[in-house]
Amino acid sequence: MDLLDIAQKFRAGKHHSAHNDDVFIDRLNHRYTVTAILVFAGIVTTQQYFGSPISCWFTGSYEKYANDICWIMNTYYVPMNDDIPHSETRRYEKMLKYYQWSPFILMFMALCFYFPRMLWRTLNNKSGLDIENLVGAAMDQEKAEKYEEKQKTIEYIVGSIRHYVENRYNSRLTPLSAQHNLTHGKKQPENLLKKFGRIIFFWTSRRLSCYLVVLFTVVKLLYFTNSVIQIFLLNAFLGNDYHLFGFEVLNKFVRGQDWGESKRFPRVTLCDFHIREIGIVHRYTVQCVLPINLFNEKIFLALWFWILLLAAFNIGDLLAWLSRVIRADSRTYYVRKKLAMTRSTTDGDKSDNDKIIANEFVQNYLQEDGCFALRLIARNGQDLIVGDIVRELYNGFKKKYIESRTDTDHLLPEQQNLFPTSRPIMVTSTTTTIENNFGKHPEERERFKT
Repeated sequence: MDLLDIAQKFRAGKHHSAHNDDVFIDRLNHRYTVTAILVFAGIVTTQQYFGSPISCWFTGSYEKYANDICWIMNTYYVPMNDDIPHSETRRYEKMLKYYQWSPFILMFMALCFYFPRMLWRTLNNKSGLDIENLVGAAMDQEKAEKYEEKQKTIEYIVGSIRHYVENRYNSRLTPLSAQHNLTHGKKQPENLLKKFGRIIFFWTSRRLSCYLVVLFTVVKLLYFTNSVIQIFLLNAFLGNDYHLFGFEVLNKFVRGQDWGESKRFPRVTLCDFHIREIGIVHRYTVQCVLPINLFNEKIFLALWFWILLLAAFNIGDLLAWLSRVIRADSRTYYVRKKLAMTRSTTDGDKSDNDKIIANEFVQNYLQEDGCFALRLIARNGQDLIVGDIVRELYNGFKKKYIESRTDTDHLLPEQQNLFPTSRPIMVTSTTTTIENNFGKHPEERERFKT
């Protein structure tokens, strides 16, 4: 691989070495942070199990015993200039209980940072629209050299989105049976308990038009909540006012004091243990060195600053995402901009009918999840292919929309009320199209059928 190939991977500021179905801030949490924490855990584990994590000053044949017992039974910290407390209770209050468990604490942190990602992938796959797979297809389209291959990929993505919006949003469509009942003045009764449950647990329905949007919002809330709670969890695990650690280091740094060693991660500690001989029990207090705390101090200091910075990124990304979700006009503007790229319609178009059709296309056909999928494909792939996808979806919708309006004109006035112009349009069944046009990828065809 030469430099030109590497530069092509970083074109437009995007690195396409992996298929992504989220945004960069999310990857900071579940990919880069988890990787860094696992590296830290590996360093501590190597020092703990293959190095010398503790060394106690003890003469005689009990030196190895002193090292082992002090590592297991914990040590306590007393500054060199202070007197050693005589009370065992006072010594216990100064006990260090974390250094044996550092690798496990770090691995638990990595699991917490990766949990929202597992939730997103599990529930997203069950929605019927695998965005990661669509992003991968979009990336393959960029590499395709022949026009036919590119067109087949676009048709596959269009068919997947069309299949999703027409089958997942059918709760908003007007079924033929419902139309028949409305025509004859009948109304299906709904159980009060079912209605209450549907309202309370609306977000769990995969037929909801904003299922993916709600799921993505929950995942972002989990990322933010996790980054905030991690500081307090570490404070509980380490037991040494860890939440103030970074502030104290900054204070020492500003004052020009030595910030390289902290009382929270002391390198010289004390240890009490007993040795039983026949008829007598000897009590010893020895001084120990904890080389492992040299690593613990730097690792947990770096994590303190990184988690704080990550929490700021997460709250900013969450607020930006919520503002985008709340504003329905942002979806319309985004889709109309993509249509303008392909000249399917323009913002300056004087045709009111085209504007109405475009609004119907966004608000009642694509709806929240359809627009969200397009944004993620554009964010992780290329904007140009999203323009082609929107054009194909829009042209199919427009054709069926005009046909439905033409058929409605032949109805009586009282029957026309049963077919409002804002109802979604079922375009076509796409299974045959996918099988015929994407036949070179049998694994994708089989997955699409399921």
